[in-house]
Amino acid sequence: MALEIEIKDLLVFSDSDLLVHQTLKEWITRDSKILPYHYNLLDLANKFKSLEFRRIPRAQNVFAGVLATLSSMIQHLDELVIEPSQIQLQEKPAHCLVMKKSSDSRPWYNDIKKFLKIRSYPPGANMTAKSFLHKLSSKFFLNGEVVYKRTSDLGLLKCVDEDEADYLMKEVHSGVCGSQMKGHLLAKKIMRTG
Repeated sequence: MALEIEIKDLLVFSDSDLLVHQTLKEWITRDSKILPYHYNLLDLANKFKSLEFRRIPRAQNVFAGVLATLSSMIQHLDELVIEPSQIQLQEKPAHCLVMKKSSDSRPWYNDIKKFLKIRSYPPGANMTAKSFLHKLSSKFFLNGEVVYKRTSDLGLLKCVDEDEADYLMKEVHSGVCGSQMKGHLLAKKIMRTG
């Protein structure tokens, strides 16, 4: 693809030591099964003005799966049309950005609770927001003043505000609910707790 859009300078990221070192002619290719691929790669490498390899450890190569998925979703047309895609890196991992204290004292599920209770939409909500809230609320259940979310296995998860979530996390991590365990089991225990 890089050749088709006439790229001259190419930076290649790879998690394969074998590929990088053989292409740079630092290692000799002896396996007869790999030789045709190796010669094809060398032929392609010679078509670029400059070619630089950077090795990424396999565990850190987070884009490989994403790019493979994206490339399988692209419909290849007769004409070559490539829209540039932007990848934005976050400064913090996603799990660090999940919970933020809201400036008001209302819980995150306040609009859902109000809709379930009196079928009222938030003030200033447009048709899209109203439709979204209507669909979203179908996954929740109100029992008195407590809101529960229905799970796919017909379980109910109690909706809690930020303070109660912090309290539950501290309790579970401190071992009140039993000894520490692997992350995914701990997450399930937190969800069962509330």
